[in-house]
Amino acid sequence: MSDERPVFGCHHVSTASGALRPDEPIMWLSCDTGVDVTRIAVAGEVDLSNAHLLTELVETAVAASAPLVVIDLSEVGFFGAYGTSALVLAQRILTEHGRRLILHRPSPVVRRVLGVTGTLTAFEVVDRPALPAASERSARPVVPARSGS
Repeated sequence: MSDERPVFGCHHVSTASGALRPDEPIMWLSCDTGVDVTRIAVAGEVDLSNAHLLTELVETAVAASAPLVVIDLSEVGFFGAYGTSALVLAQRILTEHGRRLILHRPSPVVRRVLGVTGTLTAFEVVDRPALPAASERSARPVVPARSGS
C-alpha cells in the first residue's frame, strides 16, 4: 500500500497544552472494485473502535457484481476479537449473496488470532502474491503453522 492513505473520520484531540492536533487514524481501508474481483486492503489496527467499518465496506462491496471479494490483511499490526467477528460476519454476508471470500496474506498477528479462536480454517486463505481468478477453486483453507520447538 502507498503511504498516502485516505483518512476516515479524522478527529482532533487535545494535547497537554490544550491545543488541538489531528488524531492519527489507526486503521486504513481501501477498496478497488473490478468486474471479477473486489479487493479490500486493510492496514493498521483492527479493534473494537473500527472493526465495524470493515464489515460495512464488505456490505457495500456486495452491491458490486464481482463474484470474488479479496481482503488483503498483510499490513495489519493489531487484530482483536472484533476483527475476527467482522471477518466471520463478512464471510456470512458474502456467502448469503453467492459471493466468495479470500483472505489474502494475513499478517502473523491476524493468522495467530484466527488460529487461537479456531476460525482460521473457516476461511479460504491465499499466501502467494498472485491471486486465483474468480472462477478458480484452487485456494484452500490453511492449517495454522506450529510455532516453538
